[in-house]
Amino acid sequence: MTLAQIKYLNIPAADSLRLDDVMKIYAALRPSMPNGKKGACQEASRLIDILDEFDGLVLDAYGVINVGDGPIDGIMDLLETADKKAKPVIVLTNGSSFPSARTCDKYLNWQLPIKCSDVLSSRDAFIAQFFGEPKTALRVRPIIGCLGQNIEPLTGSNFLSYGHDTNFWEKAEELVFFGAVGWGEVDQIAFEAAMIGRPRPLHIANPDVTAPQVGGRLSAEPGYWTARMMKAAASRLVEQDIRWYGKPYAPAFELALQRMQKRLGHNVDNRRIAMVGDSLHTDILGGSAVGMTTVLITRHGLFCGGIASSYMETSGIYPDWVVDTL
Repeated sequence: MTLAQIKYLNIPAADSLRLDDVMKIYAALRPSMPNGKKGACQEASRLIDILDEFDGLVLDAYGVINVGDGPIDGIMDLLETADKKAKPVIVLTNGSSFPSARTCDKYLNWQLPIKCSDVLSSRDAFIAQFFGEPKTALRVRPIIGCLGQNIEPLTGSNFLSYGHDTNFWEKAEELVFFGAVGWGEVDQIAFEAAMIGRPRPLHIANPDVTAPQVGGRLSAEPGYWTARMMKAAASRLVEQDIRWYGKPYAPAFELALQRMQKRLGHNVDNRRIAMVGDSLHTDILGGSAVGMTTVLITRHGLFCGGIASSYMETSGIYPDWVVDTL
């Protein structure tokens, strides 16, 4: 992404985010994203009715399994039917504030038949990618500052926790943004000043700009705050080194497909694996980029209310299937 592409982007305050704003931010970030194919937009009323089209499902979390703190109607029937048909279900979430086990505990509390080993997150993708790189393993590890007000930071002598370790900004040689719950304007001012005054590698574990909440509210996620920092840096002509890990980027999908292959017990035909989500720029674009068949849910999540088609046209991102509900 060039500085000019984001310098003049109008980004509203976090508590004023609308869907149009979210889609414009995603469009500005699009040059950093992978390319996918245009899907045929076949239509079906329910995902459960087209299960035989696939060998397995990769489900987004927010907008597909739950919105807010409760499961979406139909998720239990979908999971039970998929199990009867021997269709493995993997959960791939961009939520990265806490280890995947915490997400699994939530599903277990809802009595959903999801195995903890089948719950993967962008946090897992960051850990696998960052610590799996030979150049990282061989060199002295940098001091990593873990960003977020309400997160579980990584542990070790080379990790710092935002809000807990003294001289955080001065000590951190690289940064990783895990979660934005509780992140506010004071945090953002410090973030922007640190990245403009001393640019350093910034790892975005969760690329989401927003997540759908109960009542149609849109939360501000790390992708939103990162875009704001990029805009502030661009206004001062300061280039940034930003590295992305969750959907739509390859590291997250590599983990999911590896797990799917283990569940199926044979090599995976990516075209026979459905990426099911509620977001065009994360779920659909990312799934398409790795050759998966993509399914957009439209009754729940980001495009609830039947408004997805206009955003497909403006973004140029089209799923293989458009499904009303589970």
